[in-house]
Amino acid sequence: MAARPSHAQIGERSDGGGAMDAPANPLASGARLAAARPALVLLVDDDPGSLELLSEALAGQPFDIAVAGDGEAALAQIRGEVPDLVLLDAEMPGLDGLEVCRRLKADPATHEIPVLVMTTLADTASRARGLELGAVDCVTRPYLREELVARVRTQLALRAAARALSAMGEEIARVQSSLESEVTRRTEALRAECRRLERKLELNRAAELEAQRAQDELAHLNRVSAMSALAASLAHELNQPLAAILSNAQAALRLLAQTPPDIAETRAALDDIVADDRRAAKVIQRMHAVLREGELSVAALDLSELVRKVIQLVASAARRAGATVRLELAPGLPRARGDGAQLQQVLLHLLVNALDAVSRRPPGARVVVVRAQSGGAGCLELSVADSGEGIPPEDVERVFEPFFTSKAQGLGVGLAISRSIIEAHGGRLWAECRPGEGATFRCLLPAWDEDAPPAG
Repeated sequence: MAARPSHAQIGERSDGGGAMDAPANPLASGARLAAARPALVLLVDDDPGSLELLSEALAGQPFDIAVAGDGEAALAQIRGEVPDLVLLDAEMPGLDGLEVCRRLKADPATHEIPVLVMTTLADTASRARGLELGAVDCVTRPYLREELVARVRTQLALRAAARALSAMGEEIARVQSSLESEVTRRTEALRAECRRLERKLELNRAAELEAQRAQDELAHLNRVSAMSALAASLAHELNQPLAAILSNAQAALRLLAQTPPDIAETRAALDDIVADDRRAAKVIQRMHAVLREGELSVAALDLSELVRKVIQLVASAARRAGATVRLELAPGLPRARGDGAQLQQVLLHLLVNALDAVSRRPPGARVVVVRAQSGGAGCLELSVADSGEGIPPEDVERVFEPFFTSKAQGLGVGLAISRSIIEAHGGRLWAECRPGEGATFRCLLPAWDEDAPPAG
């Protein structure tokens, strides 16, 4: 091996090295939790002393370390277990680090592995050649321990971010494709069924009821189609901040690769990463706002009258289910403060769920009770109780989670949206269960206050 300066000294910053801490990365953290093992860093150097120094410098970090004493051993080890990062000595006898880098980048199975090339400060030719061959960064000797750790952790974070982004895109594409195929298939089948039933509608009442069932399911498929569009929109909006995060992280690497590293500009790039992460969070918040069905239009509402209007809407469904809907409306209730259309939507969903719950009970035992009464302390309570089988205790809160459902054809967003609507009114929505005896859903709503400021 050609003579060269000792791999030696791993420096320590006199200021404590705080500026070199690796950037926090939510995508890397999420990928690490999902991984089957910690990240693996392979150190390749023909000098045992250098390998020992590198291992000591990287000790205590949240990743595993493997070592190889030459290029052939490194390639053999990579074939046995693919690492998440390779730190290569550029100058080694036999198969040197640059040739190992070239082979890794030429092989589709190892092309994506990030490679850091170690060179001496004066060896600019090896650094340039390493970058041409596909190395993501260079480390010069002698090196600062904190700088080395920062470069390694930054590359591991980038690799985890790329994997998470790829997995997210694949999953969204898979779900969207599956939903679209199912929607197309079932929509065509239901349209054909509806046309057949419409021809019989004038002949008997049974055909009319069946057509209503088919139309209800078609409405459900329209909601599924909307969720497919929502998934596509979410993927599009998240792609921009995620791409910006990746771009800024790559810029930070280039700034660190300068001699000396440009710490101020690196900080600015990391600040941009934090800002783009917050942009991604705002995308999620906007999607949540979409599910809330728009802004509230607050007015003074007669809660008893609102209940009676919704009962009229479900009267036909109650007859088909053979269920009795009983009203218990306390007299002289104050008016409620809220959006009438949205509160009708919540009550309608609770009643449809209750009628579905009692439909599996024997005839004569199918009872739904709607109550409106004072809730105390300037509040009104609206509740829907059914005589169904009830809710398992462990699912009393889970039923309000998006996409959780016990129904074979359910989408699982109705109760989540309903709770969002009630909370937007400044109220509460919760469930009480009596396994085997039914369930009760209670809404606590604010009463109208003449002195309250108007909705804005």
